[in-house]
Amino acid sequence: MKTSRFARLGTWYLLALGTIALMIIAGLVLIQQYLSSQLNDSGRVNIAGRQRMLCQQIAKNAALLENRPGNAERTRVLDELATAVEDFRDSREKLTGHDDSLGAPREASPRLAELYRANGQHYRLMLQGGLDLLRQLRQDSAAPYDSLASPIRLIQEQEAAFLEGMDQIVQQYDLEARQKVKRLKRAVFILLGVSLLLIFLETVFVFLPSAREVNKTLGKSMASEKNARKMAKEIGALYSSLERSYEKISHINVPVDNPKLYAKADRGGNITYVSETFSRLTGRKKQAGNFSVAGLLGLEKQPGDFMDELIDTVSEGKTWQDEIHLEEAAGAGKWLRISIVPIFDETGTVHEMLILGSDLTRQRLAEQGMQKKDRAAIERRINEQKFRSVLILEGQEEERKRIAMNIHDGIGQLITSLKYQIESLDASDPAAAREKQKEINNLLKEIIREVRRVTFNLKPPVLSDYGLSAGLKNFMQEVNKLTEAELEFRNLTGFGQRMPSKVENNIFRIVQEAVNNAIKYSGSKHILVSLSHDENQLTITVEDQGHGFDKKLLETEKYRIESGHGFFNMFERTEYINGKLQIATEPGKGTIVRLFVPLGKFEEIADL
Repeated sequence: MKTSRFARLGTWYLLALGTIALMIIAGLVLIQQYLSSQLNDSGRVNIAGRQRMLCQQIAKNAALLENRPGNAERTRVLDELATAVEDFRDSREKLTGHDDSLGAPREASPRLAELYRANGQHYRLMLQGGLDLLRQLRQDSAAPYDSLASPIRLIQEQEAAFLEGMDQIVQQYDLEARQKVKRLKRAVFILLGVSLLLIFLETVFVFLPSAREVNKTLGKSMASEKNARKMAKEIGALYSSLERSYEKISHINVPVDNPKLYAKADRGGNITYVSETFSRLTGRKKQAGNFSVAGLLGLEKQPGDFMDELIDTVSEGKTWQDEIHLEEAAGAGKWLRISIVPIFDETGTVHEMLILGSDLTRQRLAEQGMQKKDRAAIERRINEQKFRSVLILEGQEEERKRIAMNIHDGIGQLITSLKYQIESLDASDPAAAREKQKEINNLLKEIIREVRRVTFNLKPPVLSDYGLSAGLKNFMQEVNKLTEAELEFRNLTGFGQRMPSKVENNIFRIVQEAVNNAIKYSGSKHILVSLSHDENQLTITVEDQGHGFDKKLLETEKYRIESGHGFFNMFERTEYINGKLQIATEPGKGTIVRLFVPLGKFEEIADL
């Protein structure tokens, strides 16, 4: 069965970590065994040295008796000989483990056992000579030398052979100690090599892939943040659309008056005639001859500049055109399109100027009304877009906090505990080490469960591996373990088609939100999720028999955003996948959520 990549990485990581821990434990056990062996061997070497010294002391005392000392001196030699013989026998028992029948310690190597057996005959003869000498002297402390010659000769004959045998035993202990050190070094180097190899393999196959996965996740997060900024840029695009709306205004279908004669002026710009049409339109009743064109058109603030421009334009035979706004004391004023046309005489000079105009007031007022409406609509869309951006950013931040808390409080603490458990292993106490091993195994199982739980909450592995139907079925089974309500999943038409991961993820989250709402708010004991499809459309239904609610509340955008039931996110995700979401509910009659997703049009969905 194919597992998710994250789960495989976690499994390999735990295996590598456990193997390294076993390597450390094995190294500690080997070192402890070596130290224990060396401690025993060094004790035996010390005893062997003491036995060698006692052998020489026995031979020395025997030699003193050979020199026929006096009674007092013989008594002192006798005491020293008795002590030396007793210590000689005791040290031999300690050396051979209180069982001289074996001739060697139980843990001795074959070579040492052979040397012990070869040296044992000399030891027994020398001990026999010492005991015989003591027995005769204790029976008669003044016994003549001739009666003592036989045990003295036996001791002297065995001394050199015994000492040589003990030297060989000590040398063999030294040789075997060096060999043990070499074997220990070799084993330690092997364990070190295996540990380094495991660390290398863990780095190549666990840490680096994990780093790539983390980088990929961070990349997606950064991409989401980038898209959030993109949405902010779309706000700017909305402002641009405002300008386009202004362009539309210019095409408003409001009839414009045909140009009419408003007044006449001489070549110097002095008004010679004012029509009744202009006076009625503007409410200005002016008599000709006492003001200029600038005064007629309400341009008194800049008469010099205007008149110079006007005279220059008409002198060149051109028509002066512009739109002016005549302000009124108690109104919005009038917008007029003015054209001043020069009239020439027979000599080709300007004789007079005709002032023609059209009333644009109704058109401009209509434009202003449309501007207000468009600005209000655009401001509303901008506010909605800002709110969506805030929701997305807040959702990302909350998800990051939740992931960090799960890793820190769950996996992080368990791994820290595992570290301390491994460090506290004591190979010198096998029983305690076995108990620690059980605790370590339990911790590893708990870590695996925690990793699976965290990864399931992020994205169920079954969803990415086997598709929507398997993912929803697995989700229902997992949630069913955690709630008192009975959750049921039905794939009515055997749907198994794979869709783009973004589509599957959004459908899964919509169903997840609907199921969570049913569990939290409906009070229903049975929740059914069914899935069906045809050639063109996939239909997913989440149904409960709970409390229900007033469907009219869904008609308000504010309720969908602020209700806390996740409706806003559900509608947003549905819009993103080009789907349709229907919610049928009534107080006391349960709730049915239906999601319709078109099949085969997923290429139109942009990356989030």
